[in-house]
Amino acid sequence: MAFFTYTFESPAQFYAELQDQLDGGGFHDSPESQVNAFISLLVQHQDDFLDNSGQDLANCCYRLFDSEMFQNNTLVIVSAILDRAIEGQEERDMWITYQILLHAGKENQQVNHWILKSEFLAKLKYQILEMDGERLQPLAVDLLFEICRVQSLKPRDLALVDEDLLHYLLDLVERTRTDADERLNYGVIKLLLTFNEQYMLHMAACRAARQYTPSNPLLSALSDRPGASCTFGENLIFMLNRAEESALQMLILKLLYLLFTSPHQTLNDFFYTNDLHVLVDVVIRELWNLPEEEEPLRHAYLRVMGPLLANTGLKQEQPAMYKRAEIIRVLSELGGDSLDDDLRAQLWEQEQLELMQQQEIHSRLWNEKTMRLTYRDRQSSNSPALKFASIQQGNVTSACPSPILSNVQQPHSVRGAGSLNSAGSSSGSLVLENVLPHSNNNSSTNLHIHVSGAPSSRPQPTRRDSRPTSPTTQRLVERVLREWLEQELKNAAAAASANASSGSTNSRTAEGRSSEDDVAAVSSTSVGDQRIAITVAH
Repeated sequence: MAFFTYTFESPAQFYAELQDQLDGGGFHDSPESQVNAFISLLVQHQDDFLDNSGQDLANCCYRLFDSEMFQNNTLVIVSAILDRAIEGQEERDMWITYQILLHAGKENQQVNHWILKSEFLAKLKYQILEMDGERLQPLAVDLLFEICRVQSLKPRDLALVDEDLLHYLLDLVERTRTDADERLNYGVIKLLLTFNEQYMLHMAACRAARQYTPSNPLLSALSDRPGASCTFGENLIFMLNRAEESALQMLILKLLYLLFTSPHQTLNDFFYTNDLHVLVDVVIRELWNLPEEEEPLRHAYLRVMGPLLANTGLKQEQPAMYKRAEIIRVLSELGGDSLDDDLRAQLWEQEQLELMQQQEIHSRLWNEKTMRLTYRDRQSSNSPALKFASIQQGNVTSACPSPILSNVQQPHSVRGAGSLNSAGSSSGSLVLENVLPHSNNNSSTNLHIHVSGAPSSRPQPTRRDSRPTSPTTQRLVERVLREWLEQELKNAAAAASANASSGSTNSRTAEGRSSEDDVAAVSSTSVGDQRIAITVAH
């Protein structure tokens, strides 16, 4: 399309000529010919004066957008650039025109509405599928994402996004997981998220019109490849953890909600346990930290939280669900003072139960840590918490042959002096009876252990004053609590039933073994009696 060949000795001359084209220099009878001359100049000298990072080209694009020519003829110029992008066959030319359209759409979202043409979408799809590894592929991904994220596609356009394209994009995510440049990987994931949004809009329109509602092709593709989209799941949670844009968080949360509420167990179990733990951390953090003006985003997190706790592998975690105490606290806080009385009572019970469980775990871990030390370890320790108060054997202090205290067996007994600080003291004594070897004078020797700083209980979690809560937030909190607590009751009932069944089976097994032992004993006795009888007879 270029009619002239330019030669420049310096970047300054090149940029001066670009500006001259924008200011109306040369012989141009229309804005279309003027912008085509500008693009041809960029295409011809992109290797000479434009760096590989794309920053120089971006600067040139914004020179165009700021020009009087573009400001006065925006629609005409965008249409001319789009026609050039659709008709162009040279990679160098398409690289420049696609970049201009991409930056124009980011600068003015209305541009993305203007460039939505079925033939252009079909060309972008072809370049995504057929230009693997070339620089046009990630550019086509980014451009298609910008087009789809700001508008609802018509059914004929949405038909281009078939399952073949979805499977290719999911495979592309897996193939690029180790790439040093993460932009293509994350760009493809964002494109898949916009496709999911388009499917949801289309399904909602079908339901509103009482028409046949098709299934979500992205969910179908994911359910058809269990275990084959691990990187997609991992990076989805990673992107949510790092996302600063509310729009991107919303796109991710919508897909998570569909996965966790799907009737297919394969989709409920799509994420690994570690990824679910990260997701729980993110949800708790965002529910605490989101400002009041981000209330819709908080509602989205709450909508995801219910099925996340009730339908995924988190419900099977033992002895307790990950971050259970933090979940209880944040829901109690968000529920406000107007929370349903029954739910508030259940929350209080759950908080007390969680506190007791944490106390038991804390005490057990501390005891295991301290009681496994030998006598000699304690004597040589500089920690006051591990010093012995006294070792008396009659009137003589005796040396202990370092018994390992954690392996002391009955009939040796351990009793707590003062119930090990049951009154809340931070120090106390343990008396170990019959640990030291017996002496001729004493049949029993007591070993007194003084313990300093033994934690008797964990402090109650500090509760912040309830923040003002909207009716929608309160309703969503109540729904999360009902879904979660109902699932916990089901799990408890199932566990009790399994334990009862296991106990009954073990009892029957023990009875069977006892019967077999009795039969064996009777048989042995009978044989012995017979042998004795024969001996006597002889």
